[in-house]
Amino acid sequence: MARALLILPLLLLAPALGPAAVPDSRPDFRDVDGAVRAAVESGDIPGAVIVVGRGDDVLLHRAWGARRVLPDPAPMTADTIFDIASLTKPLGTTLAVMALVERGTLALDAPLGRYVKEFDTAAHAQITLRRVLTHTAGFPATPPNPTVQGGFPGAAQALARLPLEYPPGSAFQYTDTGFILLGEVVRRVSGQPLDRFLERNFWKPLALRETSFRPAAALRPRIAPTEWAEGRLLWGEVHDPRARLLGGVAGHAGMFSTAGDLARLCRMLVNEGALDGTRVLRATTIRTMWQRSPDGNGTRALGWDMSSVFARIMSPFFPTDSVGHTGFTGTAVWIDPASRAWMLMLTNRVHPSGGGAARISELRTRVAAAVGAALFQSPLPLDTGGASPAADAPVEAPVPRPGGVRSGLDVLVGQGFASISGHAVGLVTNQTGIDARGRRGADLLNAAPNVRLQAIFSPEHGLGGDLNADVPHGRDAATGKPVWSLYGPTRRPTPAMLKDVTLLVFDVQDVGVRYYTYLTTLVYVMEEAARQSIPLVVLDRPNPITGRVVEGPLMDPDLGSFTAPHTIPVRTGMTMGEFARMVAAERRIPVALTVIAMEGWERSIWYDDTGLPWVNPSPNIRSVTQALLYSGIGLLEATNLSVGRGTDRPFEVVGAPWMDGPAVAAALQALRLPGVGFEPVTFTPSGDRYARTPCSGVRIRVTDREAIRPVTIALALARELRARHRDQWRPESVQNLLVNRSTMWAFLRGEPLDRLLIWAEKERSIFLNRRASYLIYR
Repeated sequence: MARALLILPLLLLAPALGPAAVPDSRPDFRDVDGAVRAAVESGDIPGAVIVVGRGDDVLLHRAWGARRVLPDPAPMTADTIFDIASLTKPLGTTLAVMALVERGTLALDAPLGRYVKEFDTAAHAQITLRRVLTHTAGFPATPPNPTVQGGFPGAAQALARLPLEYPPGSAFQYTDTGFILLGEVVRRVSGQPLDRFLERNFWKPLALRETSFRPAAALRPRIAPTEWAEGRLLWGEVHDPRARLLGGVAGHAGMFSTAGDLARLCRMLVNEGALDGTRVLRATTIRTMWQRSPDGNGTRALGWDMSSVFARIMSPFFPTDSVGHTGFTGTAVWIDPASRAWMLMLTNRVHPSGGGAARISELRTRVAAAVGAALFQSPLPLDTGGASPAADAPVEAPVPRPGGVRSGLDVLVGQGFASISGHAVGLVTNQTGIDARGRRGADLLNAAPNVRLQAIFSPEHGLGGDLNADVPHGRDAATGKPVWSLYGPTRRPTPAMLKDVTLLVFDVQDVGVRYYTYLTTLVYVMEEAARQSIPLVVLDRPNPITGRVVEGPLMDPDLGSFTAPHTIPVRTGMTMGEFARMVAAERRIPVALTVIAMEGWERSIWYDDTGLPWVNPSPNIRSVTQALLYSGIGLLEATNLSVGRGTDRPFEVVGAPWMDGPAVAAALQALRLPGVGFEPVTFTPSGDRYARTPCSGVRIRVTDREAIRPVTIALALARELRARHRDQWRPESVQNLLVNRSTMWAFLRGEPLDRLLIWAEKERSIFLNRRASYLIYR
């Protein structure tokens, strides 16, 4: 039977899961249905069950596709039993640990060795239960199979012999090892195996009748099998190999359950420990469990994810301080404690032959985005920032200064290198690090009197600015100095790289856009310079698209990444030096920072009015116009659109094989947005997305660069694509670079452009006030 014939949407009545209100303003979950249908029809997953609720109200409970395709096909039903994989960690093991903490038999900050004697050693003294729960204990991600073969207590001895991979509390690494040990902690402290403890303290009191570690044979017909392993189909047997070696009961994986049972767990959790009059945990215990931990990089709660790299496929669509987890078999749970909203996604994506990791990530993102847009909305701001003279007042075309603008490098050379005299310099630079005469800064520093060029560090695209992949280490042919890559396996200068460096100098041309990665490289250099007590000098350069205009939403603070370095808008309106001053102050980086300012530059000056030579800052930004458009159109490039990479007009053309370019161009032109015109175009990229495939699209013509607002153009284009190509365009990845929940929710809800712009600009006036004290130029 074809999978497409097995799509059976089942909207169940609420009483199947408990009382549910169905208000007149019932959330719109059409995009959830569309996302799951598409995944089933394309063969990405056999089937799925999804439940969404708020408090005790179940708003959605549906099944799609097939429970199994082998050995005999069967349709998915809402009561299918799933191997929930790593959801065992938050919905099983963590609850057991917190119950014992509540009783006083465990202490979160006690060493693991207090409860598992094999770890009562000096080497493990800093491993606390809190650090194990937050994956910051230093354990390897996955223990070798022989260490757990045969089970406990032998497994404890073998695991204790494994070397730690980092000092406890200093980093984050998701690990099964720690949760395997937590399962043993529960057994030793309570005197009951983990499954028995959970059954007595949670499953039976909460009436979870179909949750277990080793489901009974009678339930087999309703279980979704996973894949073939060890010569058999895993059907009612745990998928995780280490959990199988431990007999099917383990702290990291092994639970089986239904959407209905897990929905009852979620309801208990958002009700702070109680369900239907039965209390299993205190409210204070739930709150403690969901507090963000400071250990590692501060992205985890106790047993739950918040904003780690693993959460990025879902957390950007749920409010800040929401919690959740995913599981290898294609499962996920996400909860917002403040609104008491929750969602469950259960699939058997590994059936029948494994694989599909990338596709399940896309489905999780699409479902989380649809649920988030349906459930959440920030308060509409009363003060939208308005038109600010500092940001939007009309200006006359800048008058070129006599002699032009002098970059920070030019000023340093003019001072005879006095600011860096006597130092062994580590220079962070690339092809843009040249003076007004086109001479490389690396060569100038290498020849400077009383200065020793010790090493060179290169950001994304490498020292020559021509790479579109990870950058290897190398050696500079002209100076003979080592070139350390800051865009490879490590993106920070390490102590070994900084050996014998007494001063760091940063000289890289930015483009004035938050998601351009040179900003993050600067932040990382500042942080590592502070750690090693090395002073840092930033040689300032112009913001090529002026420092006058600020546009786009601020990054949500918990969504920082390599393309989201700080809580600034999309179009920053700052130079590198000004950004460095802001970051040092606001993040309290104790770095000895000096900014060598430009001479002759003012905020209204575009790069092509400076008199400085233009060097492409990266392979696909070849002009000031492309840098300007990148500040908006770049938001769309993570989606299934071509933004012109692989053509001679990157960011000036946008299209796709499925796009109706003439219709989209006409609709955008009708908006009469200032400073821009749109016309239909057909193009064929030579590389990148849709390589050698004809694309229909839109050409963006800048008619007035003072008036154009590229972020507004991107949002207008996104709205038009969503309206005309809802089934073809995948917009969820816009959030990768937008990183602002309020704006993304408003866009996914289909709000009109004027309201969407209110969301996008709602914090601009706050940012302008923040920015003011760090500005260097008028």
